[in-house]
Amino acid sequence: MTRLYKIYKGRIATINHNLSRGDKMFKKLFVKGIFLSLFASLSYAQDEQVTVIGSLIKGTPIDSGSPISTFDAESIESQGNLNIVELIKMVPGSSGMDGESNQFGSNGAEGIANINMRGLGTQRTLVLINGKRQVTVPLRTGAGRSVNLHDLPMAAMSRIEILKEGAAATYGSDAISGVVNFITDSTFEGLKVNVAAKGIPGAQDEGKEFAITYGSVVGDDTNFLLSLSHQFKPELSARDTDYAIKSFAQSDKGGWSTFGNPGTFVRAGGVDAANNATAAAVNAALGFGGYSFLADPGCNDAGGKFTSHGATGWGTDIATGAEYGGFCRYQYTYFDNVQEEQKNSQLWMEFNGDIDGHDYHVEFAYGHTDVPNWATSPSYPPNNPSTNTMPDSSPAMASLCAAYADFCNDLKDANYGGDGTNRATYHQLRVRAMAAAGNPFGNFRGAETESREYDTFRFAFDFEGDLTDDIQYSAGLGLSTSEGLTTSSDTQQGKFLKSLWGYGGPNCAVDIVALSTSSTNLQPLFAPTGSDTNIAANVVAGNTRPAGCLWFNPTSTAIAQGMQTVEGVGTAAPNPNYDAANKNDPALLRWLIDKRYTESTSTLLTADFIMQGSMGMLAGGDAAWAFGYERRDYNLETKTPALPGPTAANAMTNIHNGSLYPCDIPRNNATKAGRDACASNPVGLFMFLAPTFESDQDQTVDSLFAEFALPITDEFDMQLALRYEDYGSKDSIDPKVVMRWTPIDSLTLRFTGQTTFRAAHPDETSATRVTALQYLSQTGAFKAVDITGNVNLDPEEATTYNFGFITDFGTDNWTATLDFYEFDFKNPIITESAPQLAAAYAKGGDAKTAVQSQIYGGVGLVNDGSFGAGAIGRVQSNFINGPSTLTNGVDLYLQYETDMGDGMLTAGLEANYVAKYSVDAYMKGDVEIAAAYDCAGFFNIENTCRSMPELKGKAFLNYRAGVHNFYGALNYVSNYDDRRGTLAGCSSIPALAAFGFDRRDAGGVCTEIAAHTTIDATYTYSWGDAFDISFSVYNLTDEQPPFTVWEMNYDPNTHSPLGRFVKAGFTYRMQ
Repeated sequence: MTRLYKIYKGRIATINHNLSRGDKMFKKLFVKGIFLSLFASLSYAQDEQVTVIGSLIKGTPIDSGSPISTFDAESIESQGNLNIVELIKMVPGSSGMDGESNQFGSNGAEGIANINMRGLGTQRTLVLINGKRQVTVPLRTGAGRSVNLHDLPMAAMSRIEILKEGAAATYGSDAISGVVNFITDSTFEGLKVNVAAKGIPGAQDEGKEFAITYGSVVGDDTNFLLSLSHQFKPELSARDTDYAIKSFAQSDKGGWSTFGNPGTFVRAGGVDAANNATAAAVNAALGFGGYSFLADPGCNDAGGKFTSHGATGWGTDIATGAEYGGFCRYQYTYFDNVQEEQKNSQLWMEFNGDIDGHDYHVEFAYGHTDVPNWATSPSYPPNNPSTNTMPDSSPAMASLCAAYADFCNDLKDANYGGDGTNRATYHQLRVRAMAAAGNPFGNFRGAETESREYDTFRFAFDFEGDLTDDIQYSAGLGLSTSEGLTTSSDTQQGKFLKSLWGYGGPNCAVDIVALSTSSTNLQPLFAPTGSDTNIAANVVAGNTRPAGCLWFNPTSTAIAQGMQTVEGVGTAAPNPNYDAANKNDPALLRWLIDKRYTESTSTLLTADFIMQGSMGMLAGGDAAWAFGYERRDYNLETKTPALPGPTAANAMTNIHNGSLYPCDIPRNNATKAGRDACASNPVGLFMFLAPTFESDQDQTVDSLFAEFALPITDEFDMQLALRYEDYGSKDSIDPKVVMRWTPIDSLTLRFTGQTTFRAAHPDETSATRVTALQYLSQTGAFKAVDITGNVNLDPEEATTYNFGFITDFGTDNWTATLDFYEFDFKNPIITESAPQLAAAYAKGGDAKTAVQSQIYGGVGLVNDGSFGAGAIGRVQSNFINGPSTLTNGVDLYLQYETDMGDGMLTAGLEANYVAKYSVDAYMKGDVEIAAAYDCAGFFNIENTCRSMPELKGKAFLNYRAGVHNFYGALNYVSNYDDRRGTLAGCSSIPALAAFGFDRRDAGGVCTEIAAHTTIDATYTYSWGDAFDISFSVYNLTDEQPPFTVWEMNYDPNTHSPLGRFVKAGFTYRMQ
């Protein structure tokens, strides 16, 4: 079989190579000729059968030729009616899924749940409903486009089929890593009501679930199905868990930002390396060479966390003020949620009947997702760390110096810009608008709150029947659309800088003209509103301001009480040096934060026509054929509605429109010439979040496909498939072969092999940039990553195969399958890894030169390489054809069933082992940007992969006896390693090894993320066929998610954060 695969793989490669040398017309004629020749051989009819996932032919004799997992309604009910996220997350073949709706577990897709088979990405797993495609989410996220599983009507499902291999030849080019088909119970008759409540320790409320399903026969032979369901997930704050909040010493990357409020004073130049050579060398190694950092002296008293250079490698190498050297951090995750409040509703309605011997199916669906109070940081930090400055004349400085005279005297040192008697004219700050004290306009915990809302509609119908006595047909049409409204809030850079210099507030008639005078003089330029004459520099440097203008105090004396203690736990104490006379005016704080609205729509229109028939008898039975055509029309639209802001003083909600406001200075956006001047680097008005660009994109895909089911003998079957897809500018031909051989009754061997092709999605070619957030260790903070399309992308290609066996061990009790799979990708379409780009920039030399144009920072956010890695402000990440990727592994399924006592006992095991997931080195020309690496068994937070434990498994046991049913499951995730450098544990920065920071082991591992085992149990009692009552305990032994050095101190893509929780359910059925 191995030799056969090699021959097959070689021939397919030869075919694709030869076709690539021809032109597009040749390929079209080639495919049409094949299909016409096939059509000429039609004869005989086939009995009506059910189509099984993996084949277009109804009743194909090789249903078991492909690796398929099935969850039927009964098995889902026996587990306490798991919701879709709980169910899919436990599938061993899934990897790194999104679905927990906090911002660190959702990959920018709060409220959305999806599936990621084999760790190849959600965009490569096809989701079907009754065998037909569903629209993807309207929002372009860090997870790519995917179907929102929360929209699916679980209460109406009869089964879920998961095909764990590529199926592009059958379903189309995006079915690369697998297919998940949700199949509704079209013949259900009666009434079923399900009510459940879920208790989660520490949550603000109970989880609630409700579903009602009704089915009946309408008229003579029409089946009608109606299902309504609703789910509610309560908010669970990070601070109300035992694991999400850790001290800085325990987890330096556990949400500890170097941009706080209180903030940190920054000074460039004038350092005395001879005084502290170690600190100077460490700062240089981290990209902060030539900078000194002095934390606000009241940092801890105001709820921040002072970290000195002795603990972190960052601080000052100047003798004067050394006791303040370091950062005033704050823990932003203290304000976040482990689980957001979320509401989901689903409506499903379908009709199935017969018209003159032709079967029809009509379905309508609606899904609603609402995340009304998504919690995030009180305010966001600036991407440009060099921009924020404050004059020494500010009342804030007078207040700070009155409380901390020694600190202010230290600032008179020449190394900090003073002259020995006076301090510098202005001070550069590493600060944000609100941090440790929270946001007074947010929720009761001080978090800024946003919303995510999605509405999805689906209408589809299809007809099937006999065209002739020998040929059957199926024709379908489907339209699905998803609409989203998301909000976000941020601080305009110009507003914040104006406020630091005393020109803040809604009633101040002064405009900012430039963020700085020059690259060496960071004093901003201001002018009266309506005037082109700048205010004199000496006036700006003074403390006299026009009426209506307000000062912003970024120091500790403005904070009455932080909302978190020094280590982020417990209750903060009042600040002993709070200065009420210099607190920040609430009207100023409200004016600083503007709300942004984004509307997005995704639409999918599909039409398909399939014919099938029999080709006559072979030795093993009837040979069957199928031939068809499919058309897919996609439309993606993004808008920025112009609605009133939170108050009359705030801007309209389209203030982030990148075409209207590309410049960081508001005045420059007023004219077309001004906007055009910013077009090459449209950073927009906001400090952190990038602009949003309105767009309207379309893509059409036409497909021709054929399939043959060939029972060669009683023991050997084959399935052959061929698909041609035309994207307009790109096209492909993808074949597939499936073989099944049963040498003895108790053993069946199976093999599948195919090529796959995926052309770039409109998101991946659009010049419209979308901004995500990524932690960059070089900066000690999250930074904006602008994801930009690439019109020059080549299609990605992959060759995949699966080889396995099925056995019952010669008994009626056992079923076992074992499969080896492999995916070999060439030119995969990916986004560049921002951490890899930042690391290449920090490395210097040719690597820095190769990425320099994509790295922005320093004064004015330039991309000329003039700044250190620590001053990186934002990164441009392009869609590219990435390095070749190879992954393989093993799937195991084992089940034993027997009579026991008065009942039936079923026990089983399902497991997936990822043996390899290798990514070649990433090169830009001849320059290596990132070395080759393997993802299997690693956390993968700073490369292109997702978290990937090598082994995931689930052992289960079910015993049904009369009215009693007991289900138990043991879920296992193996340990995996974190190669990242963490300053609390070890460092991946080679230059720090000499200073004792590199404490990785011989294999380069910094931290091992422990294996995780949980036990679930459900008991169900039934009164006849009418009533069920169930009680479930998930994570029976209350195992916490394994510690991971990351924001929430666990891996949200792999582990559940909920600990032990209970669920009680009640089901009523009426026939």
